[in-house]
Amino acid sequence: MQSYSYEIRPIDPRCRYWAKIIRAGRTLPMPDDVHGAGNIPGPYLQYGEEELLPGDVLFEGEANHHRKDRGWTYKVLAVTSDGELISLRSGFGEQKKLMKQQGMAAELLKGSGDVAAMVRIAHGVRLGMHVEEEMDDED
Repeated sequence: MQSYSYEIRPIDPRCRYWAKIIRAGRTLPMPDDVHGAGNIPGPYLQYGEEELLPGDVLFEGEANHHRKDRGWTYKVLAVTSDGELISLRSGFGEQKKLMKQQGMAAELLKGSGDVAAMVRIAHGVRLGMHVEEEMDDED
C-alpha cells in the first residue's frame, strides 16, 4: 500500500493557517454545506508530519496576510485508491469543469468558494474521476 508523508505547517508562520484530514471510509460533507474550514468534520491538525493513505484527503488553508495578494491560498491533497497522490492549489474552476464533463451528480456541483471546491474535488477523487488536466506532449 502506497502512503505519503506530508508536513503540516504554514509557508509563512506569521499567517493564519489550518489543516484537516478526512480519512478513507469517513463520509465527506456535501460541497453546498461547506462555507469554511469549520464545516469540514474532524479536528484541526497540529504542526508536524502526517501520513496519507489511499482514500485520505487533506485540506489546507493559509492567509496571504504578509503578501501583496491578500486573501487565502487553499490546497487539497488526495490519495487515489490506486495510491496516486494528487495535489491541487487554489483556482479550482478547471476541476469543476472536468468533473462536470465526466458526469458528476448535480448535487455535488452545488456550493461556491474554495473550501467547498476542495470538498467537491475530494468527492471526485473518491468517485474515480480525473481532476487534473491532461498535459499535452509538446515536441
